[in-house]
Amino acid sequence: MQITAQPLCLIFLAFSLYSYSQHKPADSVKTNVLNEVIISNNNKSEITSSRKISRKELLKNQSATLGETLSHVPGIQNSYFGPNSGAVVIRSLSGNRVKVLSNGMAMNDLSGISPNLNLITDTDNLLGIDIHINDGNVLFGGRAIGGAVNLKDNTIPKEKAPKSLSGFVRAEGSTNLGYKQSFDFNGNIGKKWVWHAGGMNRWNDDIKIPGNTKAPIAYDPKIDDLTAAMAQVHVEKVTTRNLTLYPYISQFVLDNMNDPQWDLTEADLYTFEEKSFVNGAYVSNPKNSLYIAGQPAGTPFSTTVVKSITDYAPVKRGTMPNSHANSHALNFGTGYVGEKFNIGAGFRRTYGYYGIPGFALRKLPGHTHTHDDGYTHEVEGESIYLPINTRSESNSVMMESEYRPQNTGVAAVRFNYMLQYSQDSELIGDYLANKFAASRQIVRLEVDQQPLDFLKGLSGIDLSAINIEGSGEQRYLPDNKSREYGIFTLQQFATKFLKLNAGYRHDIVQRRAMLTEGYKPSRGLGGGKLSNRDFHLHQFTSAMQIDIAKHAYLRGSYSHSERAPDVNELYAGNNHFAIILEENGDDRLNKETARTTEFGAGFNYGGLKFSVTNYHTVLDNYLYLAHTGISRSGGFLVKEWRQSDTELKGWEAEIEYNKKFTESFNIQLGSYFDLVKNINVAEDRMRDWAEGDYMPNMPTSRFGFSGGIGFRKFELSAAFDRYLEQRYLGKNINPEPPMPAYSLLSARLGYTMIFKEYKIEYFAAGTNLLNVEARPQNSFLKYLAPLPGSNISLGVTVSI
Repeated sequence: MQITAQPLCLIFLAFSLYSYSQHKPADSVKTNVLNEVIISNNNKSEITSSRKISRKELLKNQSATLGETLSHVPGIQNSYFGPNSGAVVIRSLSGNRVKVLSNGMAMNDLSGISPNLNLITDTDNLLGIDIHINDGNVLFGGRAIGGAVNLKDNTIPKEKAPKSLSGFVRAEGSTNLGYKQSFDFNGNIGKKWVWHAGGMNRWNDDIKIPGNTKAPIAYDPKIDDLTAAMAQVHVEKVTTRNLTLYPYISQFVLDNMNDPQWDLTEADLYTFEEKSFVNGAYVSNPKNSLYIAGQPAGTPFSTTVVKSITDYAPVKRGTMPNSHANSHALNFGTGYVGEKFNIGAGFRRTYGYYGIPGFALRKLPGHTHTHDDGYTHEVEGESIYLPINTRSESNSVMMESEYRPQNTGVAAVRFNYMLQYSQDSELIGDYLANKFAASRQIVRLEVDQQPLDFLKGLSGIDLSAINIEGSGEQRYLPDNKSREYGIFTLQQFATKFLKLNAGYRHDIVQRRAMLTEGYKPSRGLGGGKLSNRDFHLHQFTSAMQIDIAKHAYLRGSYSHSERAPDVNELYAGNNHFAIILEENGDDRLNKETARTTEFGAGFNYGGLKFSVTNYHTVLDNYLYLAHTGISRSGGFLVKEWRQSDTELKGWEAEIEYNKKFTESFNIQLGSYFDLVKNINVAEDRMRDWAEGDYMPNMPTSRFGFSGGIGFRKFELSAAFDRYLEQRYLGKNINPEPPMPAYSLLSARLGYTMIFKEYKIEYFAAGTNLLNVEARPQNSFLKYLAPLPGSNISLGVTVSI
C-alpha cells in the first residue's frame, strides 16, 4: 500500500465496516470514546488528547496480553514475543518509547528492557484504557515519546458502589489457549467508605499451531548464517573453491605456511597476483597447474553444498514449543468518598511463569564418577539446548487522594503515591540465568485549574526512583539506579468552534550503574565503563482543532519530545537469553529527540463517524539495537545499541456506523486501515550496511472490517483483519525476507439472561477461525513462532 494509493483507500473505507474505536471531536483536540465509564466524583479536566477503550469492550476481549488487547486500534500493533508476551507498538515505536501506567502512575514495566518480561494485565478488572499519543510526552515524560497507555482500574474506589455488594465472577475454557477465571466485587461500608476486590487466574499448556513452528526459510538451503541463527538451526555445508580460476600460487604463502604468526592455510595459496612481496623484494609466483584460461564471466569462485539443516532442539509439527503459561493477579483496596475529599489505599499483585518459544545452550553440571576399582574422576557436563522460561512477580502498594476546594482558582488537587517491588527472572530450563529485583517509588501531584469561560488547564509534578539489583550466572545488566523528576502544564483555550492546546514539561533524568561481583561489562563500542549520566529533557505539545457546522472538524498538532537512554541501552552486556542475543550497551549515548507533525479530519453525523490522520516524525539520535555481523558460541548474534537519524511516516483512517433501531435491536459497522514507514535518513555507512533503507521488524500495512448486532438477549460480533506483506524491508546485514500476508477472523456470540437477582451471560468466542499460519513481520520471533492456531472459548459471567 503506497502513499499515492491513499485517496482510493479512503473511498474504499467509506463503504466498509466496523472499527474498534469512535471519534468524539467535541471533547478535545483529539478524543475518541467507546462508551467510557464515567466516575462521578472525579472532576479531572477533560483537556487531554486520548483515545478511550471502554470496560465493555475489554470484557469482550479474549486477549492474553496488553499488546494483543489493543492491536485492533489503528496505529497500534502487538510486539508479539510469543503468545504470552506482547507489548504495545504505537506507530512502530515500542519498548522504552511507550509508557504503561496504572491510574496515571508509571508501572514497573521492564518490557522495554526485555520483551519477554510481559506486563501481566487483568483486563477483566479494568474500568477502561486511555491511549495518549499527542500529549503523552507532556503528561508522562520522555519515556512516552511514542505514546502512553493508562490502565484505569478500581483498586482504590473513587465513587460509591451502586449497592452494598456488586460485581461479577467469570469462568472461561478454550480449545487452545487454556483456562481463565476472574472476579470483581465492590461494596459500601457505611455512608462514606467503599471497598474493592478483584483477581484473575490463567493457565495454558503448549499451544497448537496450523503448521511448523518455524518459518519455511529455516529449512531453505539458501538460508544465510545470520538468519539461521535467528531461526535456531544448524546448517552443515561444504564449500568447494573453484581452483581453476586462479592463475598463480602465492610464493609468500608457500614460504610461511608453517609459521604460526601468519596463521595461513591452503585456502590462502591461490591468487590472481603475478608476484609476491618476500623478504623486501617482489618475486614471481609459481603458476597454478589447475588454472583454465578463458572461462566465462560470472563463473562462481566457489560452490556450496548444504548437507543437512537441523534444529537446535527438536520441534514438533502442529505444536508451538515451550508456549506454556500460568499467571494470576490480585488487587484490593478501600477508599473514603466525601463531597470535597477522597482518599484511599490499595494493593496489587501479579505473577507469571511462562515459556518463550526458543532455546539456549546450557552446559550441565559435571559429576564425580567412581569405578569398581576405586578410581574416582570428574566427568564434565554436556552442553545441550534447553527451553527459555520467564518468571515475573510484582507487588504494589498505592495511595490516592483528591481534594476539591470551592470558591478558589483550583478545581481539584490530586496527590498519589505508589511503592512497587518486582522480581523478573530468565531461566534456561530450570536453571536460573539471571534475576533482577526492582524497587520503585513514585509520587505524582496534579492540580486542575478552575475552568474559566475560555480556558482550563492541568499542571503537576512527578518524581520516581527505581533501583535494580541483579543476580544469576548470566546477568546482562549491572546493578543500577535511576532518578526522574518532572514538572508540567497542559492548557486548553476553547470557543464554540476552536480549541487550542499547548503544554510543556521539563524532566531531569539520572542514570547510575555499579560494577558489582558477578557482572561482566559490555564488550560493545562503549567499552562498558558504566559512566554516570544526567539528562535534561524538554517536552512540548501544541494542537488546534476547528469544528465545522458541529458535525466535522479539522485538526493539526506539533510535538517536540526528548527521551533519555534507558539502563539497558547504556549499560547492557552479555547474553540476553530472552531475545536470543548478546546485547551490548554504550554509556556514551545521547538523548533521543522526536519532532512530530500531525494533520487530521473527521465528521460525525447520524451515527456515521469517520476520521483520517497523516503524521510525520523526525527522530534525531534514534536508538536501535544494531547487528554487528558477529555470532558467538551457542548461536547468539552480537548486537550493539547505536544511534542514527530516522523518519516515521504514516496514515491512519477509520469509519463507523452505529444505529439503534429499537430498544432491542442495534447494529455497528465499520472499518480501518493504517500504514507506517520507519525510514533510515542518516548518512551512516554502518547502518546502511547492517539495517538498510528501512528498519527491520517493522509493522506491516493492514486493514480490517468488523461488525456487531444486538437483538434482544443476543449479541454477535465479528472482525476480519488483513495484514499485508511488508514492502518496506530493512536488513539484518542480509536483506530481510518478508513474511507472507495473512488474514485473521474472530467472532463472539453472547446470550444474557436474568435469574432472580443475578445477570448471567453465556458466551462463545473464536480467534484465528481460518486457522492460518500468521507471522507478524514486527515480531523478533517470527522465524520461531507463528500466532496461535484456531481457538474456541466457552464461558459464563455471573453479575450481581
